[in-house]
Amino acid sequence: MAVIEESREPHGASFHDYNRTVIGYHGTTAEAAEKLVDGDQFNASSNDDDWFGKGIYFWEYAPKQAWWWTTKLKRMKQPAVVGAIVRLGHCLDLLDPTNVLTLKQFHDETLLKWKAANIAIPKNGNQHKNLDCALFNLFYDQSRVPIETARAVYVPTESSKRAWKRSWIYEEAHIQICVRQPKNILAVWRVRKDGSYGKDHD
Repeated sequence: MAVIEESREPHGASFHDYNRTVIGYHGTTAEAAEKLVDGDQFNASSNDDDWFGKGIYFWEYAPKQAWWWTTKLKRMKQPAVVGAIVRLGHCLDLLDPTNVLTLKQFHDETLLKWKAANIAIPKNGNQHKNLDCALFNLFYDQSRVPIETARAVYVPTESSKRAWKRSWIYEEAHIQICVRQPKNILAVWRVRKDGSYGKDHD
Protein backbone atom coordinates (compact mmCIF):
# COMPACT_ATOMS: atom_id res chain seq x y z
CA MET A 1 0.00 0.00 0.00
CA ALA A 2 1.39 3.42 -0.97
CA VAL A 3 2.45 5.72 1.82
CA ILE A 4 0.62 9.05 1.88
CA GLU A 5 2.85 11.92 2.89
CA GLU A 6 1.08 14.91 4.38
CA SER A 7 2.13 18.52 4.74
CA ARG A 8 0.19 21.08 6.74
CA GLU A 9 0.23 24.75 5.93
CA PRO A 10 -0.01 27.57 8.51
CA HIS A 11 -3.57 28.33 7.36
CA GLY A 12 -4.64 24.74 7.98
CA ALA A 13 -4.76 23.21 4.50
CA SER A 14 -3.74 19.60 4.15
CA PHE A 15 -1.80 18.66 1.02
CA HIS A 16 -1.43 14.95 0.55
CA ASP A 17 1.18 13.44 -1.70
CA TYR A 18 -1.16 10.77 -3.01
CA ASN A 19 1.68 8.95 -4.74
CA ARG A 20 -0.82 7.90 -7.40
CA THR A 21 -1.85 8.83 -10.92
CA VAL A 22 -5.13 9.53 -12.70
CA ILE A 23 -6.11 9.79 -16.36
CA GLY A 24 -7.01 13.29 -17.49
CA TYR A 25 -8.38 14.57 -20.80
CA HIS A 26 -7.59 17.94 -22.37
CA GLY A 27 -9.42 19.60 -25.26
CA THR A 28 -7.29 21.41 -27.83
CA THR A 29 -6.66 21.73 -31.58
CA ALA A 30 -5.39 18.99 -33.87
CA GLU A 31 -2.15 20.92 -34.48
CA ALA A 32 -1.51 21.41 -30.77
CA ALA A 33 -2.39 17.78 -30.01
CA GLU A 34 0.28 16.50 -32.42
CA LYS A 35 2.89 18.71 -30.76
CA LEU A 36 1.87 17.60 -27.28
CA VAL A 37 2.12 13.93 -28.23
CA ASP A 38 5.56 14.65 -29.69
CA GLY A 39 6.72 16.04 -26.35
CA ASP A 40 5.90 19.74 -26.36
CA GLN A 41 4.78 21.20 -23.03
CA PHE A 42 1.21 22.25 -22.36
CA ASN A 43 0.49 25.96 -22.17
CA ALA A 44 -1.02 26.89 -18.81
CA SER A 45 -4.24 28.85 -18.92
CA SER A 46 -3.73 32.23 -17.26
CA ASN A 47 -6.99 34.09 -17.82
CA ASP A 48 -8.24 36.40 -15.08
CA ASP A 49 -11.49 34.41 -14.83
CA ASP A 50 -10.24 30.81 -14.78
CA TRP A 51 -12.34 29.23 -12.04
CA PHE A 52 -9.46 27.18 -10.62
CA GLY A 53 -6.63 29.67 -11.12
CA LYS A 54 -3.62 29.45 -13.40
CA GLY A 55 -2.77 25.96 -14.63
CA ILE A 56 -3.33 23.21 -17.19
CA TYR A 57 -6.90 21.94 -17.07
CA PHE A 58 -7.97 18.31 -17.41
CA TRP A 59 -11.23 16.40 -17.06
CA GLU A 60 -10.58 13.43 -14.81
CA TYR A 61 -11.66 10.19 -16.55
CA ALA A 62 -14.04 12.18 -18.78
CA PRO A 63 -13.06 12.24 -22.47
CA LYS A 64 -16.60 13.16 -23.57
CA GLN A 65 -16.42 16.33 -21.46
CA ALA A 66 -13.17 17.29 -23.19
CA TRP A 67 -14.73 16.67 -26.60
CA TRP A 68 -17.79 18.72 -25.64
CA TRP A 69 -15.59 21.63 -24.55
CA THR A 70 -13.53 21.74 -27.73
CA THR A 71 -16.38 21.10 -30.23
CA LYS A 72 -19.55 22.55 -28.68
CA LEU A 73 -18.31 25.28 -26.34
CA LYS A 74 -15.15 26.52 -28.07
CA ARG A 75 -16.23 25.36 -31.56
CA MET A 76 -12.66 24.81 -32.74
CA LYS A 77 -12.26 24.21 -36.47
CA GLN A 78 -9.96 21.25 -35.99
CA PRO A 79 -10.78 19.97 -32.51
CA ALA A 80 -8.80 17.27 -30.78
CA VAL A 81 -8.49 15.68 -27.36
CA VAL A 82 -5.42 14.24 -25.71
CA GLY A 83 -5.31 11.89 -22.78
CA ALA A 84 -2.60 12.16 -20.15
CA ILE A 85 -1.32 10.32 -17.12
CA VAL A 86 -1.24 12.89 -14.34
CA ARG A 87 0.57 12.33 -11.07
CA LEU A 88 -1.42 14.19 -8.44
CA GLY A 89 1.53 14.65 -6.10
CA HIS A 90 0.97 17.44 -3.57
CA CYS A 91 -2.67 18.01 -4.37
CA LEU A 92 -5.10 20.60 -3.09
CA ASP A 93 -8.00 18.19 -3.13
CA LEU A 94 -11.31 19.99 -2.63
CA LEU A 95 -13.12 16.70 -2.27
CA ASP A 96 -11.49 16.80 1.18
CA PRO A 97 -13.98 18.76 3.34
CA THR A 98 -11.17 20.08 5.56
CA ASN A 99 -9.61 21.83 2.59
CA VAL A 100 -12.94 23.38 1.59
CA LEU A 101 -13.37 24.85 5.07
CA THR A 102 -9.80 26.13 4.96
CA LEU A 103 -10.44 27.74 1.60
CA LYS A 104 -13.60 29.42 2.93
CA GLN A 105 -11.59 30.84 5.84
CA PHE A 106 -8.89 32.02 3.45
CA HIS A 107 -11.57 33.74 1.35
CA ASP A 108 -13.01 35.57 4.37
CA GLU A 109 -9.63 36.67 5.70
CA THR A 110 -8.39 37.79 2.28
CA LEU A 111 -11.47 39.88 1.57
CA LEU A 112 -11.09 41.61 4.94
CA LYS A 113 -7.46 42.44 4.10
CA TRP A 114 -8.40 43.72 0.66
CA LYS A 115 -11.15 45.91 2.07
CA ALA A 116 -8.83 47.31 4.75
CA ALA A 117 -6.24 48.11 2.08
CA ASN A 118 -8.91 49.59 -0.20
CA ILE A 119 -8.12 47.03 -2.90
CA ALA A 120 -10.80 46.48 -5.54
CA ILE A 121 -12.33 43.03 -5.04
CA PRO A 122 -12.90 40.99 -8.22
CA LYS A 123 -16.41 39.66 -8.76
CA ASN A 124 -17.73 36.32 -9.93
CA GLY A 125 -20.23 36.21 -12.77
CA ASN A 126 -22.30 33.32 -14.04
CA GLN A 127 -19.52 32.17 -16.37
CA HIS A 128 -16.50 34.30 -15.49
CA LYS A 129 -15.01 33.56 -12.05
CA ASN A 130 -12.65 36.48 -11.49
CA LEU A 131 -12.84 36.32 -7.70
CA ASP A 132 -12.25 32.58 -7.58
CA CYS A 133 -9.30 32.91 -9.94
CA ALA A 134 -7.66 35.65 -7.86
CA LEU A 135 -8.17 33.72 -4.61
CA PHE A 136 -6.80 30.44 -5.95
CA ASN A 137 -3.73 32.11 -7.45
CA LEU A 138 -3.03 33.88 -4.15
CA PHE A 139 -3.60 30.65 -2.21
CA TYR A 140 -1.15 28.81 -4.46
CA ASP A 141 1.45 31.57 -4.20
CA GLN A 142 1.31 31.65 -0.40
CA SER A 143 1.71 27.91 0.02
CA ARG A 144 5.05 26.86 1.52
CA VAL A 145 4.63 23.47 -0.13
CA PRO A 146 4.44 23.84 -3.94
CA ILE A 147 0.94 22.73 -4.92
CA GLU A 148 1.48 20.49 -7.94
CA THR A 149 -2.19 19.87 -8.72
CA ALA A 150 -5.63 20.91 -7.54
CA ARG A 151 -8.80 18.86 -7.85
CA ALA A 152 -12.48 19.73 -7.48
CA VAL A 153 -15.97 18.76 -8.58
CA TYR A 154 -17.62 21.05 -11.12
CA VAL A 155 -21.42 21.14 -10.79
CA PRO A 156 -23.48 23.33 -13.18
CA THR A 157 -25.64 25.89 -11.42
CA GLU A 158 -28.47 25.98 -13.96
CA SER A 159 -31.60 24.17 -12.80
CA SER A 160 -32.08 22.99 -16.39
CA LYS A 161 -29.00 20.78 -15.92
CA ARG A 162 -30.72 18.74 -13.20
CA ALA A 163 -31.62 15.24 -14.32
CA TRP A 164 -35.13 15.92 -12.99
CA LYS A 165 -36.77 18.30 -10.52
CA ARG A 166 -34.80 18.69 -7.28
CA SER A 167 -32.44 15.88 -8.25
CA TRP A 168 -28.81 16.02 -7.13
CA ILE A 169 -27.80 14.46 -10.44
CA TYR A 170 -26.60 17.05 -12.98
CA GLU A 171 -25.72 16.88 -16.63
CA GLU A 172 -22.11 17.95 -17.28
CA ALA A 173 -20.99 17.42 -13.66
CA HIS A 174 -17.39 16.24 -13.55
CA ILE A 175 -14.12 16.29 -11.65
CA GLN A 176 -11.60 18.78 -12.98
CA ILE A 177 -7.88 18.85 -12.34
CA CYS A 178 -5.69 21.94 -12.52
CA VAL A 179 -2.07 20.92 -13.05
CA ARG A 180 0.32 23.50 -11.66
CA GLN A 181 3.56 21.66 -12.38
CA PRO A 182 4.04 20.35 -15.96
CA LYS A 183 6.42 17.67 -14.67
CA ASN A 184 3.38 15.94 -13.16
CA ILE A 185 2.13 15.13 -16.66
CA LEU A 186 3.83 11.80 -17.30
CA ALA A 187 2.51 10.72 -20.72
CA VAL A 188 0.27 12.09 -23.49
CA TRP A 189 -1.67 10.47 -26.35
CA ARG A 190 -4.43 11.26 -28.86
CA VAL A 191 -8.00 10.22 -28.04
CA ARG A 192 -10.82 9.49 -30.48
CA LYS A 193 -14.37 10.65 -29.84
CA ASP A 194 -15.32 7.15 -28.71
CA GLY A 195 -12.58 7.30 -26.06
CA SER A 196 -10.11 4.99 -27.82
CA TYR A 197 -6.57 5.98 -28.77
CA GLY A 198 -5.16 7.39 -31.98
CA LYS A 199 -6.23 9.97 -34.55
CA ASP A 200 -9.93 10.60 -35.03
CA HIS A 201 -11.11 9.93 -38.60
CA ASP A 202 -14.79 10.92 -38.28
